[in-house]
Amino acid sequence: MAKEQYYFNEHDENQTQLLRKNRKKKKLKRKIKIVIVLLLLLLVAGYFISDYSRVQTIVIEGQQEVSKEEILDTISVHKGDVLLFVNTGHVEDEISQLPFIKKVRVTKSLLGSVRIEIEEAQKVAYCVIGKKTYVIDELGNVSETKDQDLITSLQATPRITQFKDLKLLKQFAKEYVKIPEIVKSQTSDILYDPQKADETRLKFIMDDGKILYLRIEDMADQLNNRYDYVANKEAFKNKCVFSFEGNYVYMKDCE
Repeated sequence: MAKEQYYFNEHDENQTQLLRKNRKKKKLKRKIKIVIVLLLLLLVAGYFISDYSRVQTIVIEGQQEVSKEEILDTISVHKGDVLLFVNTGHVEDEISQLPFIKKVRVTKSLLGSVRIEIEEAQKVAYCVIGKKTYVIDELGNVSETKDQDLITSLQATPRITQFKDLKLLKQFAKEYVKIPEIVKSQTSDILYDPQKADETRLKFIMDDGKILYLRIEDMADQLNNRYDYVANKEAFKNKCVFSFEGNYVYMKDCE
C-alpha cells in the first residue's frame, strides 16, 4: 500500500499573518535606516561643534630665511578657522609670493592640523644699492634684506656693484640665473660697466682674474649657446679679457 504524500500549498498559511510580518519587517528596516541617519547627523554635528573641526595647529617646516612669523602674517588661515573651509591651494599661492620660496605644499588633517612644507630657493648673488642690500635667488627674484646673518652668508656668492636702478637689477637677475652654473660658481664680482654706445654692459671678474664683458640682454645666450667658457679658458690661457660683441668674442692678452 503506497504511503500517502502531503503537498504544502502556500494558501494554507494565514495570509493576514504573513502581511503583518512583512509590514513589521519593513517598519523595522525603516527605523534602522532612520536611526543610522540620525547617528550620522549627530556625528557630523558633534564634529563641527568640537574643536576638531577647527584649525588647532599650523606647522611650518623647511623655512630658513623666511620667518614663521612672516608666513603666518601672509596666509589667510588662522587658528580657530573652520578646517573644512581651508583652501590649501590658495594658501600655497599666498606663500609663493614671499621671497626665497621655491616650492610649497600645504596639507590638512581631520584632527585640526594644517602643515606647511617649504623649500627655499638658493641665493646666487647679492647687490648693494645705496644703503640697501638686495638678494638674487636661483629663480631670478630680487628681494631686499636687512638680516645681518643672511648678508654675512652672502659673501660666498658673487657681489654685484655699480647698479643704480632696481628695475635694471631685476632685469639682470632674470638673465643671470640662466647662465651656466660653472660660470656663476667661478664669478667673484660683477660690475655694471656701461659705455655710451653700450648701456647694458657688464664686467664679470672671475676667481682666476680673467674678465668677461657681457650684455644683460644676451649674456645667457652667449654663454649657453655661442661660447664654451671652460673650453676656451683652457685653449686661450694667455688671454685674460673676453669681450662678447654679437657673434664675435674679442680677446686681449694677459698683462
